[in-house]
Amino acid sequence: MKLEGTYNFEAKREFVWDMLQDPEVISSIIPGSEKLEEIGENKYLSVLKIKVGPVSGRFEGQVELTDLNAPESYTMIMSGKGPAGHMNGTGNVRLEEDGDATIMHYTGDAQVGGKVAAVGQRLLDVAAKQMAKQSLNLLAKRIQERIKESES
Repeated sequence: MKLEGTYNFEAKREFVWDMLQDPEVISSIIPGSEKLEEIGENKYLSVLKIKVGPVSGRFEGQVELTDLNAPESYTMIMSGKGPAGHMNGTGNVRLEEDGDATIMHYTGDAQVGGKVAAVGQRLLDVAAKQMAKQSLNLLAKRIQERIKESES
């Protein structure tokens, strides 16, 4: 399963970077996130409740941020498993300055197995794109909320 795209944020690159490094923010924008707990430097324990088509389940896993090049880019390595299946994946994020705005370029590649993979590649791709869009829209909203808080 592959995912890639861009997203424009109305905030400076350093501000977007800082938000992406905040576990509370990240946990609040991931659909189905029940927990994101720091267990080491740039390593997190994650619990997600996910529904893809007729298959749903709770997945526990780890997320690690590597190749951090603040405030420009990083790589995210993910793994998770649950009764409905398992997943391993890698994602890359690059933030590009665009005046007072930031363009995020993202790519991801994941391998999914078990019951969740049985729903089919097309449904998995659609679900992944919807989750990415929902997460990025929520991140944009959180960024604007934090900017307003800092201005008052």
